[in-house]
Amino acid sequence: MLTKVKNTIEKFNMLEKGDSVVIGVSGGADSVCLAHIMDCLKEEYALHIILVHINHNIRGEDADRDEAYVMSLGEKYDCDVKIFSYDVEKIAKEKGLTLEEAGRELRYEAFYKTAGEKGKIAVAHNINDNCETMLMRFFRGTGIKGLGGINPIRDKIIRPLIEISRAEIEDYCAENHLEYYTDYTNNIDIYTRNKIRLKLIPFIERELNPNIVNTLYRTSEIMAAEDRYLSEAAQRAYDACEVSPKRIDVERLKTYDPVIQRRIIRLGFVDFSADLHDISYSNVESALSLAYKESGRTIELPHGLRAVREQDTIYFCRSKTTEPFAYEINMDEKKYYKELGAYLLLTDKKCEKNAKLLYTISFDYDKIVLPLTLRSRLAGDKIYIAGIGGSKSLKKLFIDSRIPMVERDSIPVLAMGSDILWISNMKTSDRYKADDTTVNYLHMYLLEE
Repeated sequence: MLTKVKNTIEKFNMLEKGDSVVIGVSGGADSVCLAHIMDCLKEEYALHIILVHINHNIRGEDADRDEAYVMSLGEKYDCDVKIFSYDVEKIAKEKGLTLEEAGRELRYEAFYKTAGEKGKIAVAHNINDNCETMLMRFFRGTGIKGLGGINPIRDKIIRPLIEISRAEIEDYCAENHLEYYTDYTNNIDIYTRNKIRLKLIPFIERELNPNIVNTLYRTSEIMAAEDRYLSEAAQRAYDACEVSPKRIDVERLKTYDPVIQRRIIRLGFVDFSADLHDISYSNVESALSLAYKESGRTIELPHGLRAVREQDTIYFCRSKTTEPFAYEINMDEKKYYKELGAYLLLTDKKCEKNAKLLYTISFDYDKIVLPLTLRSRLAGDKIYIAGIGGSKSLKKLFIDSRIPMVERDSIPVLAMGSDILWISNMKTSDRYKADDTTVNYLHMYLLEE
């Protein structure tokens, strides 16, 4: 058994000499076995081991017993132990998660916190867990990546027991006189994973394939290898399509096979979502459909993600909802506006010489009817441009200027009704801008404190 685990460690390059390793220990057979094996390898790899236990405060005295047992393991193996205690039921309700989801989220938060930047995290997933996970994903709907099963190594997480069966683990514990505790909730078939473990897999082993656990592990290795190949190909394709950060060229996208197209779309969201499992096949297909739609169309995705068709590109971003704003500007009143990130002053006087001026523009006062408003854009807004001999709608101006849709509602404009005098960082109306015929001036100043 020890040799088999060492082979897995070497095969996937899980450990290096001198590593600091956080081991998640629940008190069950899998994690107790892992802790013992890592202790056996401690000198060979010069490991610094920290046992981490999370008390979910769900099982009363049993949970307290497990916590005490893990503390005793720390003394036995002469290593550090960190205990985290959470009211998982309360947290799950607050976050709208199931108990399983909340517990997993809290566990890994504790593991990463303890591991720090350089530490590794060893968890006790085994080959049976891999089989259960593959079947869960299959029934929910998945692709090659999902059928790749549980990764032996991901980020700083390592799984030394991933090629070991649950039966082998229990035999190892018996041979080495390792005490462990079984969570009674593991034998309640109200959870999907438990139903698969307690009912479906035994049925498959009995009626269809007695070696299904190992069969699916081999399948997961094949799927994982093919997924790596396709991922590398998709990354090259994405790089070829990306014309600016998070913006891909539609015509280049269309040159690829749909298999790669879908992966290009998923890569567009990598920087925005830690868990791309939440981006479903139908989500990807919806975003991909933008390649065949007109500019301005938007696809909303889970967790506030968005894909936008703009001109000849698809742009990926987070949804950014900007509350409409409108402020009537009083003459000679210097006031701070968060939308500008500066103080604004409208006056017919020259600015003080010692003022910390950021920007200034002068208008023909005789053409203006007060009050003016600093606000977000509205339907029907237009600005006069001398070069085209007439007015242009803000919508068309923003489209032509390639301003992302998610940014347009946050751009402040200085308005007189629906007539726009000035667009922040963009344009001043040629109708109202002061020129050599101006007699009376209205100055707009943007100033620091």
